Amino acid sequence: MDGSLAVPGSAEAPAIDGYFLPQLETHELEGLDWREMTVGGIVVRVPQMSPALLDLVASRLLAAQREHLANRPVMDVVDVLGKVFARWDDPDYHWRVRAEAVLPAVTGYAPAMVRRGLARYLQTFRHDRLLRFLAQDLEDPLILDGFRPNGAGGRSKAYGPRLTTQVLAGNVPGLAAWNVVCTLLVKSAMLGKSASGEPLFAVFLAQSIAEEDPALASCLAVVHWGGGAEEIERAAFARSDAVVATGGGAAIASVSARVPSGVRFIAHGHKVSFAVIGVEALTEAEFANTARKVAYDASQYDQQGCLSPHAVFAQRGGEVDPGRFAAAVAEQMQLFDLAEPRARLGLDEHVALDRVRSTQEFRSYADDGPLYFTAPAGNNWTVVHDSRPETLVPSPLNRFLRIHSVEGIEEVLHLMEPLRRDLQTVGVACSPQTLEAWSDALGACGVDRICAVGSMPEPAAGWHHDGVGNLTALIRWVDIEPPAGSRAE
Repeated sequence: MDGSLAVPGSAEAPAIDGYFLPQLETHELEGLDWREMTVGGIVVRVPQMSPALLDLVASRLLAAQREHLANRPVMDVVDVLGKVFARWDDPDYHWRVRAEAVLPAVTGYAPAMVRRGLARYLQTFRHDRLLRFLAQDLEDPLILDGFRPNGAGGRSKAYGPRLTTQVLAGNVPGLAAWNVVCTLLVKSAMLGKSASGEPLFAVFLAQSIAEEDPALASCLAVVHWGGGAEEIERAAFARSDAVVATGGGAAIASVSARVPSGVRFIAHGHKVSFAVIGVEALTEAEFANTARKVAYDASQYDQQGCLSPHAVFAQRGGEVDPGRFAAAVAEQMQLFDLAEPRARLGLDEHVALDRVRSTQEFRSYADDGPLYFTAPAGNNWTVVHDSRPETLVPSPLNRFLRIHSVEGIEEVLHLMEPLRRDLQTVGVACSPQTLEAWSDALGACGVDRICAVGSMPEPAAGWHHDGVGNLTALIRWVDIEPPAGSRAE
């Protein structure tokens, strides 16, 4: 891969290789058909995929997994990944420099947002947090290495898939690190399909693993093909023991239709997150800081991640009423926009956002209508305060935030009930006593993650994504039952 750092999109900037295929020899790569695609002004060079090529890559991934990963101690894998992410923690590490140079252009996000977001997210995979990651899902991580005593008096071993195909998301830079780490920790090879909107980070990460441990990296491949390519996807999935897909409803349904019977399919589709602000966080001393945290959660990556809040429920009865709190959030949204402007929007996104904004602005003219706050120019952010919510309407995203006044948690649960199957994260700002009372009710409503406001886009290591263990979702268990004689005794 060309390591030059010419200005992205400039005439002198060469095409960037958007693939990672250590399974192919040089002469095999040279014999492939190639194409270039332009993403955010960046020219990305990728091989033209075919069912035959994918079948070849998959067969070699399976061979690499048998040779380099199946019998490798899990703690050895942790050590390698810990070293890799320690390097990414260095601002001067060449792959991090490369990522910070091109990802803002590719995604449209502000450079400062990409720098901060990558730094915070990749710290999730430091060596100590990888150990926590394992312990969160597996009481005895060595169960991935061999048969270990179980609670039934026998022994058990956990096997990951021999090959996992990961359909990667591109809405949040760096998100593919989670896919790579989960796959390798369960000793599975990975065939990654990069996203059209961000096809590079997974390649950069795979290259950095190859620099540390070529044998481990030989169990990774990252390529790109157009979504919905039936024959190509059938070929990719045919060799896989598991398929993991992250994306919208249509993309998930398309992938699901081509996953063969008997192949485990794990889908991470569209989710809705929100925040709840208690009266304890709406005091004169606290409300401005709470507003700043809410604005951060709603502005980071423009609400494109599933962890971003679609709405905020602010409790009545505090020193600061929810309407005044909404005005403070709007002020903070403007400050955030000045420092880190929203990404560019396509025409369809502009139309959808402006349609909702026009409706809310019209409603605000009524005597009892909602309060409406917006950017001084353009549609870079919008805050709407509704004192009489009847239901929760998902946000059109792109920094559009509704703030609803509520009496308490029971009203929140009532408003969220129609969306219970789609709920994910709740950011809270309240006292520890209130949190204790709210948490069980929120969990019963369908929420799978509760965190402090200001940290919604950054989950802790080992969190249960969509309420399921990240590693256990991929694992197949084998049990050796106690001998019949022992049972008889």
